[in-house]
Amino acid sequence: VASRVPFLVTAAPVSHSPFARPFSTSPTAILVTVDIEPSRVDAFRKAMAVDAAGSRLEEGCRRFDLLEDKDVANRFVFYEVYDDDEAIKFHKTTDHYKAWADFKAEGGVLNQSVVMTSAVDFTE
Repeated sequence: VASRVPFLVTAAPVSHSPFARPFSTSPTAILVTVDIEPSRVDAFRKAMAVDAAGSRLEEGCRRFDLLEDKDVANRFVFYEVYDDDEAIKFHKTTDHYKAWADFKAEGGVLNQSVVMTSAVDFTE
């Protein structure tokens, strides 16, 4: 009886999409989940509009999306993809990142979690 393997893990990124972009190393995808104080949501959206727009112009940033949870009020997820650790370090030095950092320092983030991943099958 043959056993079923639920997924295949390979040593290098593999994609079967005709639109997949080849990378010499896997890009890093970051998922940041935040719960925002309800009274600060408008200020959060303004800060993130600045951060997202600027991030999308960075050479090493492949994707920067801000998503809003449909089931949990005031919960947002940032989906960011960078070429490598150097691109992530650069991102944190930019003025547009400062918009997010300043918002966070002023209060309003009730909870935050960050998950760092390797993009295994990634398209832009």
